[in-house]
Amino acid sequence: MDKSIGSKRHGKIIRVMSCGFKFGAPPRDAALVVDCRGFKNPHYDTKLRPKTGASKAVADFLTAEEDVRAMLAALPHMLGALLPGLMTQSRYHPEVKLVFACTGGKHRSRFFALAASETIRQLVARHPEWQCRVVTTHRDLGRE
Repeated sequence: MDKSIGSKRHGKIIRVMSCGFKFGAPPRDAALVVDCRGFKNPHYDTKLRPKTGASKAVADFLTAEEDVRAMLAALPHMLGALLPGLMTQSRYHPEVKLVFACTGGKHRSRFFALAASETIRQLVARHPEWQCRVVTTHRDLGRE
């Protein structure tokens, strides 16, 4: 465990996590869980199956879908509404977890976790008073 979590020197951590439901439930202490199983699954394309949500090919596959583009457009609004209160009102939790989950944690959840991380970094840059850092983790990396 990171000993700097919650210390005055480093402030809070916003942890953006991807995971797969087939490897267990998302963390119970997550402030937000987004179920990505409703989006078209790249797993069923044999060329995309070995890739992850971090690859351009999977990103292109996903963003070809209107619902995925709508979700990406909604992320800044949703996170912009959620995070200020979590960063300023919640003093009991040194780490704020935002989780994106799909079946295996390889494609859809990883893609959205990475997109959310970028959005959050931009939001954090506009709020230096939060004194936090953004950490992106992929709980089930390598388990697929």
